[in-house]
Amino acid sequence: MTLDLAAFGAMKAQRHLVISGSQSVGAFPLEVRSWGIDALACAGHKWLCAGFGAGFVYISRALLEKYPPRAVGWMSVRSPFAFDNRRVDLQPGAARAEMGCPPFAPIFALGAAVEYIQALGRERVAGRILELNLYLTSRLVQADFEVLSPPDPQRSGQTLCALADPPQAAAFLRERGVLVTAKPEGVRISTHFFNNEEDIDRCVGALIAYREHLQ
Repeated sequence: MTLDLAAFGAMKAQRHLVISGSQSVGAFPLEVRSWGIDALACAGHKWLCAGFGAGFVYISRALLEKYPPRAVGWMSVRSPFAFDNRRVDLQPGAARAEMGCPPFAPIFALGAAVEYIQALGRERVAGRILELNLYLTSRLVQADFEVLSPPDPQRSGQTLCALADPPQAAAFLRERGVLVTAKPEGVRISTHFFNNEEDIDRCVGALIAYREHLQ
């Protein structure tokens, strides 16, 4: 479900707007400064397609100056190789949040994934995701499935389809090469820019086969 983050930023007053971007970054454009976002944390393995092991955190400069980090590592200070444990002279920017040696391989993968999506064009990616989601929800309704996710203007890249016994449904679809996520109410189907209409047709066909399997 998409939210109007710019509206939240405009009404936050003296409060801080802290966002989890894992379900949006890589799928939809996001502007931290113009939308008034003070902090954002994002995993790399979801819409960014970077695999597990790396993500990122954005912290506004105003927030960095107002609140010191609750924990520091040896790379959080200005002169880490001085190994001076008698005082803590923090880095002036977001590097003060670094806890130690970074996982280089996942970070390189994350950087490559971001560059790839940027090259495709954020608006193009978002448009394709919404196009596929509309096609998916239309096919589900035509096949007489209940779609629990909201339509426009809250449409996103994820669709929750009501099904009996979601874990069994997810396993049934996985055996047919369709990967979904079991949720309490049904299965969540996510479509990204690398999917196409044929993928969706195969998914809906597998869902129909599962429904017939239960009868």
